[in-house]
Order: sequence, then structure tokens, then C-alpha cells
Amino acid sequence: MIAIINTGEIDETGRARYRLQINHKLIAEFSHYRIDGLPACLRLAADAADRALFEQVDAVLNRAEGKDNGL
Repeated sequence: MIAIINTGEIDETGRARYRLQINHKLIAEFSHYRIDGLPACLRLAADAADRALFEQVDAVLNRAEGKDNGL
């Protein structure tokens, strides 16, 4: 199950904090102005998921690169 969970936290600019989870695994966190509505929230969740995936790929590539360099 994919879940977008409002943490109940609101920053100083009024943005609510959300957690994007698949089942019980945290995928990403992001902030969203509730007034912007559901479509904006879903786009921000998708962007946060993309960033998390790219960060994971980057970490794997950096580890592989370090191993190739004898580190």
C-alpha cells in the first residue's frame, strides 16, 4: 500500500510535513501547503520519490566507483 501521511508538523511558513511510505517503509518526506490541494500534494510526493530513488542510485554508484578505485 502506498501512503501519504501527514505528520501533524507545520513549519514556520505554514507548510505541512508529509511522509511517503510503501507498506511500512519510509520512502521520502516532503512539505506541502494544504491550500494547494491534492494534485499538488501528489506531484510533490512523486518528486520526493524520484529524488529518493536518484539518491539511492547515486549512493550505489559512488560505492561501486570507490571499490573500482581500490578504496
